[in-house]
Amino acid sequence: MKRITFTSESTERCQLIFGKNMIEKLPESIRVVDSGFKKSFAGNLKSEYLMPGGEHIKSIDRVFEIYQLVRVSRCKAVTAIGGGSIIDLVGYACAGHTEVEKLFLFPTTTVGQIMPAINGFKLNFEFVKDLLCENGIPDRVFIDSSISYKEYLDSLRSDLLFPLLVALSFDMRLFRYISNLVASGKEITEEQWDDIVFSSVKAYLKGIELKKPFVGAETAGLIETASRLRAGNRAAVILGAMVELRLAREFSNNDVKSSEVFFGLVRQLWNRNWPLRIDLSSLVDLIEQKGGLKISTPDGSLDRTYFVGYSSFERFIREKTWRGLESFA
Repeated sequence: MKRITFTSESTERCQLIFGKNMIEKLPESIRVVDSGFKKSFAGNLKSEYLMPGGEHIKSIDRVFEIYQLVRVSRCKAVTAIGGGSIIDLVGYACAGHTEVEKLFLFPTTTVGQIMPAINGFKLNFEFVKDLLCENGIPDRVFIDSSISYKEYLDSLRSDLLFPLLVALSFDMRLFRYISNLVASGKEITEEQWDDIVFSSVKAYLKGIELKKPFVGAETAGLIETASRLRAGNRAAVILGAMVELRLAREFSNNDVKSSEVFFGLVRQLWNRNWPLRIDLSSLVDLIEQKGGLKISTPDGSLDRTYFVGYSSFERFIREKTWRGLESFA
């Protein structure tokens, strides 16, 4: 069992605990469980309250549902078990509830595990992605990589894109390591996956400490908003990264080689069930409203982000300098 202690700016501490069969070690608490995970999980979950996953669950109405659950149970501790949407909803509700003393997280997806929710919790409002935010930090995050490894196998390896993206953003040595594993053509073992998850979390925490988002984070949220939350978080994250990498190549001294390696891995690992296109017209409109777009660059310039003005972004789209964004599909 491995542990990492994360300390926030407000000196609050969160322990990230890595191991097998972690679900059996969860503290006594109210357990809000993603119904999708419940269906696929063979074990028994005690005292669970089932809720569906997905972006639609991240709403104010559902927050009051959590408040009612806390009132009826009279328990001071809550555990969120599921993907990022369930964790955001439960975390948001608990961060604003004075009677909840402990919050525990058990992420069940690859994205939820390698990008743990220790930097606040967000809700959608009127089809705008992550418009509402509550600052807060869980007491403990339990990460069982054997659960996300099953998801990785079920996704036909496409889930490997997310540790690759975290590594590209914050740890180029890790990026090269994972890229070489893919290039070898061999199936990644559960032991290797465990190492990838642990190393990706460490890299992601480095980004939080530097207050630098992962590559594609800003654009991914806008892509989801432009699609009225229908694009899907996973596809939006990867497409957002591709947009920002293309922009960085146009307007900065971005590492072109690492970007092209990432594009090649996207072509190789892309999940055919994900959307193949994005609504560029609506995306341009959103960026016009914001006045521009803040983008992140790959590791090597960890503290560097760039602001691309609306006129530059519109020209970028019109001149087709983004060519290749969709052709990989």
